[in-house]
Amino acid sequence: MLANGQRYFSRSLTMVVCAFNEEELIEEFFDKSVRDLSNVCQDWEIILINDGSTDRTSELAHRFARNYPQIRIFDQKVNRGPGGCIQLGFYNASKDYVFHNTVDMFFNTEDLSWVLPHLDKYESLSGYRSDLKANNPYQKLLTVCNRGLIRTLFPLKLRAYQTVQFHPRSLFEQIRIEGRSSFVAAELLIKAFYLGHRIGEIEVVFHPRTKGTAKGGGLKHVFRSMKDIWKFWFLWVVLKRPIANPWGANRPKSLRAPESSATAGKSAARIA
Repeated sequence: MLANGQRYFSRSLTMVVCAFNEEELIEEFFDKSVRDLSNVCQDWEIILINDGSTDRTSELAHRFARNYPQIRIFDQKVNRGPGGCIQLGFYNASKDYVFHNTVDMFFNTEDLSWVLPHLDKYESLSGYRSDLKANNPYQKLLTVCNRGLIRTLFPLKLRAYQTVQFHPRSLFEQIRIEGRSSFVAAELLIKAFYLGHRIGEIEVVFHPRTKGTAKGGGLKHVFRSMKDIWKFWFLWVVLKRPIANPWGANRPKSLRAPESSATAGKSAARIA
């Protein structure tokens, strides 16, 4: 039951997930995600991008997906990072709304019951965390610096840019996803705002990883993100290159299908 009293979300839903060496969590992730999505939505799909894993992530994912036609697995031979995963997953989404998650489930899909009704009022939703107690000092510094830099350089002022987001699939017919780092999450929000989407902010609770090792906080990923932030600030703000830059008929074929698969008003509002 949704928070607004409806039995199911009235539109269809795609969850895009990037997985890199997640054999310890992948089956638990699928079990929970299938259960939670089925509880709130009649028409859903999961697109999982196996981002060059060297363990049994792909094997276990394909084995689970054999029993669920709603699950599609895209296997990438090399690790492309979050930008490449989101680009591939979002462009291949087939449902009305798209959101992203991680295998360690930083966003608890049980919360979909109260999150989805907000899409009756906003075209896009962005989550923010008010409690950073679970972060170590290094993670807190990264979060604060990243958020502050994006808020300073770009016109969209939100409480966070890189947690869970919900966007209509139609957005990806109007834009080209350009980033290759974790900045891609902020890129989607900036482009949605540029196109006039009403963006609602929702407070979400962080769920710490229970198994395995987090992959996103290393210096390599930080440098990639910083590079993208300054690059797109220069292109969009200084040079004033159009932010909405669709592929149109020139969209690469590699974005229309998996590399390999075994299964086939301009304002930002806050919701406390």
